[in-house]
Formats: sequence, structure tokens, C-alpha cells
Amino acid sequence: MSEGQSEFDVAAVVDALDVGVIVLDERQAVVGWNDWMARVTGRSRSAVLGSNLIELYPNLGGTRLPSVITDCLQTGSSSILTHSLNKLLPLLGDGGEELLHNIVVRPVWANGAPRCMLQVNDVSVAVARERVLRERQNARYHAIVDSAPDAIITIGLDRTIQWANGAAEQVFGYELSELLDQKLDVLLQHDDGLTQAFVELQNANSCTLQVNGRRKPGDVCQFEVSLGRWKADERVFITTIWRDVTERTNAEAALRASEGRHRALLEALPQLVWTCDQNGECDYFNPQWQAYTGAPFSEHLGSGWLKAIHKEDTPAFTASWKSALAEGGVFDADVRLCRSDGSHRWFKMRSIPVWAPDGSISRWFGTATDITDHVEAREALRRSNEELEALVQERTRERELALNQLHEAQKMETIGQLTGGVAHDFNNLLAVILGSLSLLKKWLPDDPRTSRLLDGALQGAERGATLTKRLLAFARRQELKLEAIEIQKLIPDMMDFLRQSLGPNINISIDIPPDVEPVKIDANQLELALMNLAVNARDAMPAGGALVITCRNAAAAASQRPPALPPGDYVCISVADTGEGMDQATLAKAMEPFFTTKGLGKGTGLGLSMVQGLTVQSGGALTMTSDVGKGTVVNLWLPRARREDMVAPAAGPPPVGGAAGKQLRVLLVDDDPLVRMNTAYLLMDLGHSVMEAQSGAQALQLLDSDARFDVLLTDYAMPGMTGLDLATRVKVSKPKLPIVLATGYAELPPDALLGFPRLGKPYTQEQLAESLEAAIRERVN
Repeated sequence: MSEGQSEFDVAAVVDALDVGVIVLDERQAVVGWNDWMARVTGRSRSAVLGSNLIELYPNLGGTRLPSVITDCLQTGSSSILTHSLNKLLPLLGDGGEELLHNIVVRPVWANGAPRCMLQVNDVSVAVARERVLRERQNARYHAIVDSAPDAIITIGLDRTIQWANGAAEQVFGYELSELLDQKLDVLLQHDDGLTQAFVELQNANSCTLQVNGRRKPGDVCQFEVSLGRWKADERVFITTIWRDVTERTNAEAALRASEGRHRALLEALPQLVWTCDQNGECDYFNPQWQAYTGAPFSEHLGSGWLKAIHKEDTPAFTASWKSALAEGGVFDADVRLCRSDGSHRWFKMRSIPVWAPDGSISRWFGTATDITDHVEAREALRRSNEELEALVQERTRERELALNQLHEAQKMETIGQLTGGVAHDFNNLLAVILGSLSLLKKWLPDDPRTSRLLDGALQGAERGATLTKRLLAFARRQELKLEAIEIQKLIPDMMDFLRQSLGPNINISIDIPPDVEPVKIDANQLELALMNLAVNARDAMPAGGALVITCRNAAAAASQRPPALPPGDYVCISVADTGEGMDQATLAKAMEPFFTTKGLGKGTGLGLSMVQGLTVQSGGALTMTSDVGKGTVVNLWLPRARREDMVAPAAGPPPVGGAAGKQLRVLLVDDDPLVRMNTAYLLMDLGHSVMEAQSGAQALQLLDSDARFDVLLTDYAMPGMTGLDLATRVKVSKPKLPIVLATGYAELPPDALLGFPRLGKPYTQEQLAESLEAAIRERVN
């Protein structure tokens, strides 16, 4: 099929459309022309086919259509040309009227070649409808703005008046025909910022200013003008709304004048009123002034009114008044005004200047307000503030003291946690050392030299164990056997031992009344604490002296009771010496661990720390006072024993026959291989058979196997599952199996060992045997 036949077929298809269709080839020659185009142009299809469109309609050369067609054929772009921006084809309707139309340009392809299709849309009806709607809308707009009381004037950017409403004629006295095409300046007396407003409208759509307007008769009025910028048909207009504010401006000026007079009057009215001329000479007093001063009117005229000022206040008042007259400022002073009988009261003297139109002061209006009550209240407040400040200082000192005590408690707690943990590790090491040394002493041949070495090593290890006990006592981690102790029996029983330890140069005396109540404490630990205090006292009295131990019941509300102690009943044990004493700096550090004033090798610095740890762990407190050259007093505040603490001890269970000499099958659990190995050797040396486990989980596996055990010996502190966790689980699954917990105390929580015998580290072979015997006996019972 030929190209022409193809194009003809396309034109036949679009003949039924109610729009014009033109198809151009790559040379911009017409290859398609539908019936609608033939009807509205008056040119048939045969007359235009093959002709260049621009040659057919030369006026199109001045529009964008040629370039749009070129872009469509070359790049395949589409475009729309509207009737409002371009003068397009001369199209006529059936009645001969001109048809307004838009042209849509689109690329098409025919037989592999580019084509350009022009779709011509008749918009005459739509434009006419839009024009009618716009005219109706404009009519409504004009009806609205014509009814507005304010003058509304529309201008162009050149200030030429384009339109004005009916109110503009009434406001300015001009006919509408006289205003149109006139510059807006005809309505202004001066520019009054209108030029600047036009500049502001470039960045904003509206602004407001106040101007002096000029009517046609020539009179000037005040106007508030609002300007709004808008655009229509690519043109920019500015609508101005003029509101006459002449009456409002005059009223505001009158109001300001009236307010000035009333303000002066109101500020000067409290009670006594007086006025002066510009030189400060008084010319009027109200009756209240005369009633208060009791002086005749004439006596206080001129400068005579200054006689009413108290003599002590007159110099400062006069200087301040002269300064106010010279500077023209508000005068304000507090003075005492005297009565005719010589009495006086405090007044606030206040005066303000009244300014004349030429800027000078015409006169002064003043008042005198009685502020005696205010002054007396101010003085009372000052005294109250001083008292409050003193009270705040006192409370601040108390707070600082409490914070210092809290800091000290936190510091001691931190050190206690550290020393407790270190003591636990030492206990494990000492357990290995003591066990190994005891076995060596038993197994090695009897040789005096070897025995002495072993004895020395054992003594050193035992001293290390004693040191760890002191550390634990300071850290409050040692196990205490709290029971009711009668001080009247415990301390006298220690006297022989104390005298032997302190020597003949120290005179020891005790003062314990019979009514001193029993205390709840570990008896052995209390004896050790008293021994430590006595040794410290001895070292503080190298040339001899006196040591006095007294005991008293302490009332709950006693003023000397330590603030850290909760209310309750206590017994105070005082240990006083006549030694060298301590200064305040040394006293503040005396209870810190490892602090000592003794020479190298003469003390560990843990004695007082251990005593403090014991008292705190027992529910009490330690206080200490000292003066250089006068000695030291240490007070132990211990809780009184309750009635339930004073139960007589039950008789011990009868020995289990054969248990001590029986060979036991022992399951030994410890995560430390050295401790586990050493304990195993001790047990095997006692004749027992041992199976070892390095964790609680492994121990549970052995217990679930076919192996049979007579007793379980487990360490407490183990990773993962603790010895207490293991013992609790075994107690459920094997309730008849005896269990012994070995521990260095430091890691034990409160009530951790309830229901289980305990073996404290480090332990000897004898203590190990006794703990096994006790566990077997307790389980049998």
C-alpha cells in the first residue's frame, strides 16, 4: 500500500471526530486533513494535501507553532498552544463567527516514518461560558465593594487609578471619571511612606500604613491604608483600602492628654497631697497634710514645708529634692514627718513633674503615703532573715556533718568489701598450706630440725589465719554465734589473762553494776575485741598507767547515743586509758583498716577496725574520744539481749557409736584444684575414700550415678552453681545424705548456712574430722 493511501486511511478514520486533525510529514507538508478542518477553514482535503502548512497560513510563522512542529518531528516532543497566548488558524463556525481554539501537537509514526499530528480543539463555548461566569462574579464583587464604607481603589504599578468604588467618591469628593487614569498622589498630601510600601509589596502580598489624605475641597484627613498586591492576565494590580481615622486619631490624642492628667492625679493621691511650682516652692496642701502636721496653711508655703521633715532626715531629703528639680526626674524618698506634738511616722514622699508644651516643667504634683507599718514589717523581716540565715547556716553545718558521716560509711563499706574478698582468697590459700604442713609433719620422720621448721611454718600460717579473721571481722563477714552474754561474768573471767598480757605497770579496774543487762553478741569475738582494746591501751602507756572498764545500761533516748544507732535498749562498755591520747587528725583515721601509729612490725592496724566491724555486725556501734596527754575512751554500744535470746542451751546429743571410726565415702566438691587436692589428702589420711568433683553440675552427675556416698563436702563459692545451691538441690533429692559446707565466710549472704553444718576455712585435719562427725551425728539424730 502506498504512503499516500496509508495517510488517506488515517484521515478517513478521524473524519468522524468533532475536533480538527492535521497530519504533517517530515517536510511539514499536509498528508492528513479531516472533514472538520475542511468545514471550519473552507479548504477541502484535496486543496491542501501536499502543501506546506506554514505556506498555506503565513500568519502562523509569527507563532510558536513552527518550532513546536520541528521539535515534534525531530525529538518526538508534545506541546499545547492556547488561544490566549497565540493567534492561531483563522477558523469560522457555521454562523460565520470566529472559533477560539487550542492546538495539541503530538508525534505519530506511519510506515516507519515520523509524522506530526495537530489536534485542533474548539474552545469557543467554554471560553464564552467562562467569560459569563467571570462577568457575573465581577458584578457581585462590584456590588459588595460598592456597599463598603471604606474607599477601595485599584491602581497599577505606576500608581495610575484603574478602578474605584462608590465610597471613594463620597470620601474624597471626586467623581469616578475624575479619578480614573489619575495618579494616586492626587489623594495624598505627601508621599507618607507609600513608595516604601510599594517596595515592601515586592516581598509580601499586603501591608498597612497611615497617611495624610487630601480631599477635593482641600481639607486634610488621617487615613489608614491597607495595600494588597494581586495579578490578573499577567498584569499586576494593587488594591488600596482607605479608612478615615481622623476622629479616632483626634480622640486618641485627647485621650492621651486626659490620661496624662489622670495619671498624675492618681499617682499623687494616696493620702497627703502637695503641689509645688517649677522651682520647688510649695503652693498647695490638702487638708490631710494640715491635719497631720497641725501647722497653719501659710506656715508651710514656699520652702516652709521642709520644716515637717525629721531633722535627721532633712539633709538627705533636701539634696535628693534639689537633684530632682534640676534633672526633672520623679522624686521618691522615705522620710519621717513630724507632728506638732513631736511624734513622727514614716512616709513615702513621691512627686512627679508636669510638662508644659514647650518641654519645660510647669509644676510638681506630690503625695506623702504613710508607710510606718511597712517600715516596721521590713525591719521585722530583716531580723527574721538574719535569724533564718543563722538557722540555714546551722542546718548546712548539720547537713555537711551528715554527708561526711555518709561518705565515711560508704568508704568503710567499700574497704570492707575489698578486705572481705581478699580474706576469702587467703583462706583458700591458708587451707592448702595448713593442710599440707600438718600432713608433712605427720608423715615425715621425727627429726628435731625438720619439726622446728614445720612448727614455724604452721605458726606462720596460723598467724595468717588470725589476720584473715581480723579482716573478716572488720568487713563484718565472720560468722557470729550471737547469744545472750552476761557482762558481769565474762569480763571478770578475763582479768587474769588481761593482767598477764598488760604487765605489772598497768593498773586494771572494772566497774560493772549488778543491774547491767545481758548483751547479744558472740562471746569469743567480744573477748577478742576487749583484748585488742586493752593491748592498744597498753601500747599508749609505755611508762605505765591505768585501764578502766565500765559497763552501763544506756537509755534509748540518751543524748550521747551514736546517731547511727536506731532507737532501742543498749549496754555501753567503756574502755578508758590514761595514755598519750591522739590529736583530732589521728582520731579521724584511727578506725581505718591498716592505719597504725605503732612502729614497723608492732601492729597490723586492724585491731580497732575489727572491733568496729564486730559491733556493727552485732547491731551496735563504736565511738571513741581522745585528747593528747589525757588518754582515750572507747565506747562499745551493744544491743541488749531479748528474752528469747536467753534460753538455756539444750543438752548435746549422745555420741553415735562407731561413727568416728567408720570409713566414710566422701564426695568432695571444690573448684580450686589445690584446695580440692589438699582436702582429699586430709580425708584419705583419716581413712576415708574420696571422689572429687570440680563443679556443682559434676557433683550432681556423680550423685545420679551408681556411686554411693556417706557425706557430701562442698565449697560454697563456686562459679555457676554455688555450694549452697548444690546443697539445697541435694537436700531435696537425697534428704538423708549429710552435707557439710566449707566457706571462707566473706561470700556468704545472710542465713546462707541455715540447716547445714559449716566448716570454716582454713581448717585443720582435726576440724575436718569433727565437722564430718557432726554432720553424720546430726543426720542420724
